[in-house]
Amino acid sequence: MTIVIVNQGEEDMIDALAAVNYTVHLFTNDAAAGLTQSQIDALDESDFTEATFTGYSAKALTGGSWTTTPGNPAAASYSTQNFPRTATGAPETVYGYYVTRTSGGRLQWFEYLNNPVGIEFDGEYIQVTPRFTLRDEED
Repeated sequence: MTIVIVNQGEEDMIDALAAVNYTVHLFTNDAAAGLTQSQIDALDESDFTEATFTGYSAKALTGGSWTTTPGNPAAASYSTQNFPRTATGAPETVYGYYVTRTSGGRLQWFEYLNNPVGIEFDGEYIQVTPRFTLRDEED
């Protein structure tokens, strides 16, 4: 027997996921480079090197503050998060962001930027818009 989750069920599920408090971090290593899908699925928060540039800090994503959209895929997005550099220093290359559960710190998902971004000078910043989707798919 195959489970069929209807659109309103997907919407309820994505709303439940979006009700949790998360933390978004920037990462500076190419964490998934050369890995198989099984190896990528086994990654955890310790596999990511968090940014350390001056002014950087991870950002809290408050549960219930996401915008959710039903459909296929059902989607959730958070407001754009700015990560400013506050002093010139050694350059860092940022590959993307990863999201952990605030309670317990476990990795939930990650996303690469379209291209790695270097950040070196005072006043530069990186913006990310945390998001996730749920889509219908048969096994």
